[in-house]
Amino acid sequence: MNLFIDTTNWKLIFILERDNKIIDYLIIKDNKKISDIAIDQLKLFLYKNNLTIKDVGSFYLTKGPGSYTGVRVGLTIVKTLKTLNNNIKVYLINSLLFQAGKNKVLSLLDARSNKYYLAVYDHFKVLENIKLVTEDELQRYFDKYSEFKIVKNYDIDFINNYLETKEIFELAEDVNNINPLYVKSFV
Repeated sequence: MNLFIDTTNWKLIFILERDNKIIDYLIIKDNKKISDIAIDQLKLFLYKNNLTIKDVGSFYLTKGPGSYTGVRVGLTIVKTLKTLNNNIKVYLINSLLFQAGKNKVLSLLDARSNKYYLAVYDHFKVLENIKLVTEDELQRYFDKYSEFKIVKNYDIDFINNYLETKEIFELAEDVNNINPLYVKSFV
């Protein structure tokens, strides 16, 4: 059984999947209290599906960028589980690539203060690495990649994007390799 978890961008997303077939999903949007609800929602989600955490063999997670607290929530849950049971597999992907899916996309996430996390992908190939740009700088990228679809702030089909990107998540063999991706500093 595989469980996708995303807590990076003010959403709580669980997708339960086996053999590329979706069993169930939970999407709670626009929630700034993800750290308060994630564990309880995970317990309820598993219970609803007659499962325990021991039934999940692989976890798929986004690692950021996103909200500082949100990025840490999902990773901390799974990092703790991996520490307790080293046999579980943990796969990671950055939020911008997950959002882009298997498309020609200029991927943007709101970084607050009139700034955006930006990356550009062409069917998983990186054309612009993740960077923090100001709102004023965006037009330059829009012009340069005018034939690319602009996908912004997780306005996506989460299930479709999970299934599309599942093959390119990277296995984190060591618990010490399960780390958040921060692009801007705390200060």
